[in-house]
Amino acid sequence: MNSEIAQHQQLPNLLGLLSSLFFFFGSLLFLPAFASYATVGVWCFVMGSLIMFIIYVMSMKNTGKKRV
Repeated sequence: MNSEIAQHQQLPNLLGLLSSLFFFFGSLLFLPAFASYATVGVWCFVMGSLIMFIIYVMSMKNTGKKRV
């Protein structure tokens, strides 16, 4: 049962890491040295936000499942 819970948590954890990377690299693209890539930075923030929303929806879906 614990292995099932651990496997169930892997996807949100990986998505959280991916989202953090999008936010990190997106914020770097707003530095003056990379100003010409600011649009890419905005899209990184949008993708990071979308992934965070997916994690939220997944957690809400899992909250409704029966608990043992």
